[in-house]
Amino acid sequence: MSERTSPDDITGAVIDSFTRCPDERLQTIMESLASHLHAFVKEVGLTEQEWRTAIDALTATGHITDERRQEWILWSDALGISMLVDALGHQTPVPATESTVLGPFYVPRSPLREYRERLDEIPAGEAAWVFGRVRSLDGAPLEDAELDVWQNGDNELYAVQDPEAPEGHLRGRFRTRADGSYGFVAVRPTPYPIPHDGPVGRMLASTGRHPWRPAHIHVIVRAPGHRSLTTHLFDARSSYIESDAVFAVKPSLLREFVARAAEDPEKPAGIDGVWWSLESDFVLVPSDDPHEPVDPGRTA
Repeated sequence: MSERTSPDDITGAVIDSFTRCPDERLQTIMESLASHLHAFVKEVGLTEQEWRTAIDALTATGHITDERRQEWILWSDALGISMLVDALGHQTPVPATESTVLGPFYVPRSPLREYRERLDEIPAGEAAWVFGRVRSLDGAPLEDAELDVWQNGDNELYAVQDPEAPEGHLRGRFRTRADGSYGFVAVRPTPYPIPHDGPVGRMLASTGRHPWRPAHIHVIVRAPGHRSLTTHLFDARSSYIESDAVFAVKPSLLREFVARAAEDPEKPAGIDGVWWSLESDFVLVPSDDPHEPVDPGRTA
């Protein structure tokens, strides 16, 4: 009688199939991926029906993904993989500003806007004056650094999600002045759910998780000779700070939105009624890479 093929025989054959890979790093990744996937299947005793359900979820992910909806990034975010990769790749010294995930709604080449200009092109919530400085690790101000900003409005949507919104709505790029200062008029962000009408949403619902993210503003800061920084400014008083659906909250990124009166003499021009202010400096780490800054939008 011929010898039976065991589950371990199958795993070994798959791992051995990568031994002729010409790229050493790719070989390491694929061998480890196969090893861990096979170990997971064995550990949980994955059934054929569960395997089919997983395949259906992956198929549905491909079908729902398009130029406006990136379900694969949602999977990565909702399983904490995006934050884990970010943490491994961006370990920075104090007092450098910490990074966090890019998210699925970034759009490169936002409109270049002037100091004090508004992000919103149609009404989107209560105005928020966001200001501060961009500095290097040694405290030196960084002139002509770029802040690439995007956020949601009070309808819980980013412009890329909203067919009624102008293309440049709630996003823009700003340059720092000679003293490293920047300033723009945003809107106070609101909590919002990540898209949950697809495979990721079904996973969240079936496991007792919610799809909500706390209120925040996204910023990518780029300056010559420094590592690019992708981060959030979180509203410290927002709901879901302790249970962000994508695990992106870091205590150092919590900020206070300060309520300001309509008659406040420091109110920027063009703001009517009650407004908010948010002060936040960004500290960048110098880089020896002559190709910095790199555009993180290449992954979006």
